[in-house]
Amino acid sequence: MFLSLAGKAQVNEIKRNSEANSSRTEGNQRSSSGYGNVFFFFDMFRLIGSWQVQKLARADSVKRLVSFETYWQGAVQPSNYYLALPRVRGNWGLFSTDFRFNYLVEDAQANGKAADLSTFDWQILQLNLITTRNVIGRMGGGNMYENFGNKKSFFEWTAGLTIMSNSQQLNGQIEYRVAKDFVTNAIPRREINLSVDKQIFRSGHWRGYASLGGIYQRYYQTVSVWGLQAGLVMRVF
Repeated sequence: MFLSLAGKAQVNEIKRNSEANSSRTEGNQRSSSGYGNVFFFFDMFRLIGSWQVQKLARADSVKRLVSFETYWQGAVQPSNYYLALPRVRGNWGLFSTDFRFNYLVEDAQANGKAADLSTFDWQILQLNLITTRNVIGRMGGGNMYENFGNKKSFFEWTAGLTIMSNSQQLNGQIEYRVAKDFVTNAIPRREINLSVDKQIFRSGHWRGYASLGGIYQRYYQTVSVWGLQAGLVMRVF
């Protein structure tokens, strides 16, 4: 589970900030849809193909270079806030792609109704720039899609570092995310999260890890959400 400590009625405040930002870009066709980023990322594949070949040649010694990961994490502040953060990531040598669903629910408001919001966060392409047995460092970019209000999409980039033990049974990781509207210069969300994973079972190519850590999110530079996070991580090598 995840313990989130936050101010009252923050979900509606995030929505109000989102709508205010949308009104500043109304009629402007440059509003960070992010679709052009997809073509840019695929161009990069062709330019750095030789680097990919070198990474894949080391896949036997660095198992995570070719792997699939799922994260099952939840969040709760009893009687106030509930957060779900399911996530999947595919790794193939130099390249990774990462999709996350961020769902925040605030319990009953003054009107007796619960408020919620969600975002779809797709890191279309991440580059695994550092790949050793004990350290993986990555940078990437993609889209944060607000599944509420005017349903806008913003460019989001990430940087992450994972440090692993020699046995690969224990690892720690830290990740930084920031989404930006390049039209209004608003920051829809900034985030930093860290966790420690401990292997709890192994079967064939499957590995299961218990995960514990912390997360901090700040929406539109006004609303902050932070707390402890925990869950289960599954990896297939």
